[in-house]
Amino acid sequence: MAPGIDGAVSLTEQDFTEAWENLNRRVELNIIKAFSIVESGGRSGFNALNLPIIAYEGHIFRKYTKRKYDQTHPFLSYKYVKKVGPEWQKNNIDQLSAWNTLAKAYALDAEAAIKSCSWGMFQIMGFNYESCGYKDLGTFLKDMKSNAGKQLNAFLHLCNKNSSLLSAMVNKDFYNMAFNYNGSDFGDYDVKIRRTYESLEKGRR
Repeated sequence: MAPGIDGAVSLTEQDFTEAWENLNRRVELNIIKAFSIVESGGRSGFNALNLPIIAYEGHIFRKYTKRKYDQTHPFLSYKYVKKVGPEWQKNNIDQLSAWNTLAKAYALDAEAAIKSCSWGMFQIMGFNYESCGYKDLGTFLKDMKSNAGKQLNAFLHLCNKNSSLLSAMVNKDFYNMAFNYNGSDFGDYDVKIRRTYESLEKGRR
């Protein structure tokens, strides 16, 4: 649970150029930037605590603990409701609250807790660790805590593993970008990505 930063907490223009190269120059650079801005809320991949930005999702914890804690820990393990639930909303605003919630879940089941959070600049769910190129959760967690470059690398692995997401990014299909990255309950995510992309494009002219 302790901070473990060993590199830069934000990305450089060179980092984004290399990401564009990694995706075989098929995805516009500003699409990649738009994901980083929308997912991090325009911040770096880290919060004021020098820990990765996270969002804890109790319905995921519930899934991986097989509802074991529904009765004893209802604020950690609960059914999915629209936009995950009231505890998610509070944690999403306050990173100290989010990390305190994670710590409580971690004490009950460390693996399920890590899988139940979205991590870093690109808010990658922990249960996606294998799609991000990791053999184990511990290495995934270490890298998410290390620097923004490793968070970007995980995102690129995820994109290359998800052909539907990658195709939507290539074609600037914002609806399917949102659907494939955040699921069916993505709210106005498609609009946010599109507007952020358009703003970045405008700034380039």
